[in-house]
Amino acid sequence: MSEWKDGITLRRPTVEDARAMHTLVAESPVLDTNSVYSYLMWCRDFSDTSVVAQRENGSVIGFVSAYRRPAEENVLFAWQTATDPEDRVPGLPTAMFSYLARRTSAAGVTHLETTVNPGNRAVIMMINKWATSLSAPVLRNVLFDSADFGSDHPDEILYRVGPFSHAHEEVA
Repeated sequence: MSEWKDGITLRRPTVEDARAMHTLVAESPVLDTNSVYSYLMWCRDFSDTSVVAQRENGSVIGFVSAYRRPAEENVLFAWQTATDPEDRVPGLPTAMFSYLARRTSAAGVTHLETTVNPGNRAVIMMINKWATSLSAPVLRNVLFDSADFGSDHPDEILYRVGPFSHAHEEVA
């Protein structure tokens, strides 16, 4: 667990966080909502590579669900990042990415990947700013094009940040 700022704690998710994570995604106009069951499983099986942001009152105001890629264990793939639209905290997504990078670097993670809809300029700017703060390069390419979805879903652009290095301190 890590106190971030203004009474906000960054920590590993637990199954008790799954419904709040589901709600944050359901309230997002750009994220695909999965079942509560999927978030329960995520919190159970991938808590070591994921993070939630929690206020002092216990409310979950953000999360990043992530996993190490089986074919490239030095790569952390951030699957979903969500923040509470009613409780916007500047810098929170960046802080969650940094927390995960620090926490997983001791296990050999040197890169973070995520996909972004090309129209999501705020997230693209956040990733580029975060990479700059790490002095890490950003590579971009289409991971899945709209035809892969079989619908009018936009392309998913893969952003790969790294290599980055952090002190190999363990963050709880």
